[in-house]
Amino acid sequence: MFGNRAIRGAADIVLTLLVVSILSFLLMRISPIDPAEAFAIRNTMNPSDDMIADLRQELGLDGSLIRQYVSWLGNAFRFDFGKSLMNNKPVLDEFAATIPFTFRIVALSAMLQALGAVSLGCLGYWLRDRWSGSIVRALMIGGVSLPGFYLATSYLDIVAVKLHWISVVGGQGMLNVWNPALCLALPMAAFYGRMLTGMLVKEMDEDYVMYARCQGLHENYILLRHGLPHVLLALLPNFMQSIGFTVAGATIIEQIFSVPGIGNVIITSVINRDAPMIHFSILLLAAVFMLTSRMSDAVRIGLNRETSGGNRE
Repeated sequence: MFGNRAIRGAADIVLTLLVVSILSFLLMRISPIDPAEAFAIRNTMNPSDDMIADLRQELGLDGSLIRQYVSWLGNAFRFDFGKSLMNNKPVLDEFAATIPFTFRIVALSAMLQALGAVSLGCLGYWLRDRWSGSIVRALMIGGVSLPGFYLATSYLDIVAVKLHWISVVGGQGMLNVWNPALCLALPMAAFYGRMLTGMLVKEMDEDYVMYARCQGLHENYILLRHGLPHVLLALLPNFMQSIGFTVAGATIIEQIFSVPGIGNVIITSVINRDAPMIHFSILLLAAVFMLTSRMSDAVRIGLNRETSGGNRE
């Protein structure tokens, strides 16, 4: 049973990545800007048609789309994704140098999201019947509605330009990670905090909670010892799946904070029509989404088994 599910999951991942890579090549072909022409313009003020044609042949862009894709796919199976058209360095080396920056930002952002969501969720539950609870709900709705890029630019304008607490072009060490991670975490923390509040309200109306109240247990003890763990386990698969969106959001936030992460490489490669870098970046983002989705499914299946086993007992 488990083996069949694993095989189907692996086949699904491979098929999805193949479709994504095909779409990547199709989008590059229908684009009005030719990568060879863009490369020639960057290195020569006024390149001739013959120069562009020779360059296209040298870069392997002169064949049909199918031929180019088959050649790229064969090399990809050997983990050879070509060389960047900008600096002639291997694509994997370029991304390997930037992944640690993005990983630290995403990891710290996930931690801040979890802490923020739990804090806002519990606060929203405790204040649900008070006027201050309306303020908390409004703040969470506002946080969900606020785009990440707008939050990042506003954060820089206030904290860096007006208050001079940080550098406009990013800080060093922990500041280089903290600022973009915080801007990534706030909207997601507000989203899950709002969801957590609603789930806690329903969970605290369950029969076992009423029985615990009848035993004289304190409301906060019941919430933190029983209600909150149940809700967090139910919310965990969705939270893990959202890590992929955090990675995608980091590509924009990194550019705003001048962080040399994956986002900086992706945006630079798109601007300069660096085809090998674009193909791999799209494949990488798709792989991240697939991985987080599969992890989410695995956690959901495990939780369902635990719940079923507990019910049988």
